[in-house]
Amino acid sequence: MHLVLGLVGEAGEIAEKVKKLVRDKHSDVAQLDRDDMAAELGDVLWYSAVLANFLDLSLNDVAQRNVDKLADRQRRNALGGSGDNR
Repeated sequence: MHLVLGLVGEAGEIAEKVKKLVRDKHSDVAQLDRDDMAAELGDVLWYSAVLANFLDLSLNDVAQRNVDKLADRQRRNALGGSGDNR
């Protein structure tokens, strides 16, 4: 459980930084601290890798599955909308 909570916590930190960019800097992406974002993305990647390992999943397989899913949605013109089963 701590791995999932760590992952969403780190993703939340990224969201919080972007929220402040929108709120305080008029969504000016040029003002985003890229080094800070890289550090937070690194934390997200670490938790993702450790969680995948815990679940006995290969990150390469997970990534390929996602690419295949999105390519299928693009072929079917179903990238928009919501829901997992598009």
